[in-house]
Amino acid sequence: MERVMTKSKASQADRIAEMVSYIFHPLLVVVPTLVIAMVSLGSTLGQAIFWTVLSIAIVNLPMALLLFWGVRSGKYSDASVSIREQRTSIYAVGGTCLVILLAVLIIGKAPVVIIACLVSAVIATVLGYWINRHTKLSLHSAAMAGCTAVLLWTAPVLGVVMAIFAPLVGWARIRLKHHTPVQILIGWMVSMICVFIVFRLML
Repeated sequence: MERVMTKSKASQADRIAEMVSYIFHPLLVVVPTLVIAMVSLGSTLGQAIFWTVLSIAIVNLPMALLLFWGVRSGKYSDASVSIREQRTSIYAVGGTCLVILLAVLIIGKAPVVIIACLVSAVIATVLGYWINRHTKLSLHSAAMAGCTAVLLWTAPVLGVVMAIFAPLVGWARIRLKHHTPVQILIGWMVSMICVFIVFRLML
């Protein structure tokens, strides 16, 4: 009976971890962050939505399609791309999309804050690609830390709220055995350092 209860609790914890991972997925958590950051620094809501939707079309949508195709075709082991060697294409495609978006934002004279976000993301992606040669870093944690840093800079109260949820996301990735505590920490450090340095230079 005790063993059954233990298994039930473990199963419930896994379901919670999966739910947290979906809610704070890297492709999702950046969306409200961009809108909030732009509006907080003076853009209209319409402008913020326009540039965010454009970002989704150039980066998020292609990456979502890549993940879907990769899992369906067997190229990726799972939606989290848990095998380190399989992540090379994620960084390559993601980095290319980010550079294209950055060029579009600069040419289109987008708000400086979203350009700063993209510069930070490109640098973090390059660092992630290099780190991936040795160990995985948690993309969920990197996205959470990056978004938290952006919000702490532009909307501090919401940044604090995000900071509270960041450890929960880290726990979820460890609970699901996708990452180790060190890989979570690396994800946090890479993104937060990139954002704070770039934002200090550009804003």
